[in-house]
Amino acid sequence: MLKREDLSSERIEQIVREARLAGYHFFLSAEERAASLREALARYAPGEDAWVFAYGSLMWNPVLEYAESTRCHVDGWRRSFCFWMPMGRGTPELPGLMLALEQGGQCEGIAYRLPSGLLGSELELLWNREMLAGIYRPQWVRARLHDGRSVTAVTFGVDPSHSQYCGDLAIEKAAHYIAFAEGRRGTCRDYLANTAACARALGIRDPYIEDMMLHVSRLRGEDVQPSAPPIAAGG
Repeated sequence: MLKREDLSSERIEQIVREARLAGYHFFLSAEERAASLREALARYAPGEDAWVFAYGSLMWNPVLEYAESTRCHVDGWRRSFCFWMPMGRGTPELPGLMLALEQGGQCEGIAYRLPSGLLGSELELLWNREMLAGIYRPQWVRARLHDGRSVTAVTFGVDPSHSQYCGDLAIEKAAHYIAFAEGRRGTCRDYLANTAACARALGIRDPYIEDMMLHVSRLRGEDVQPSAPPIAAGG
């Protein structure tokens, strides 16, 4: 599991150096990440809290210090395994596939409220995590919370012009990489399974994630278990 110390500036710079030595020059520099973060922070007034929309590993391993979390719904975006990950949960020979938001459809996940007093430190941590390879574009979306409130939340959509983008993969091919890719951060199939388990526990049933789970299980010769019915979930 990712820890806060894994996202320190020193550790992130080490990852960037290693990536660039391996030929992945699209990894952002500290200056580029800082500029993006400054632009994001400028959207918030002094004393204002921020909301973050989580749809993948941020749901089950948020790392962030937050004041509130609740299930939520976002229109106009969907989960998609749509970019290659040759490091972390994959290798150059067998890259992993990771989740991003793509435009179109809808998505349910978790909204985290970051208190204003921690906004700078927590968003810096989030930017070190999500803006490392430049594959994501920060997006501000309308999120409908489980209790009916509507808030603006920052989240991360894919940049379809990025060299690692592969959003047109057939699900059978995508499932192959997820089933067998792994790296020093673990396996892609665990990333998928954790996302599916967290969604189910929240009462979210995402047909795309469930279909991918079936394909991956079959490729690995595992027993295919039907997903549990959604359960009621509070905030």
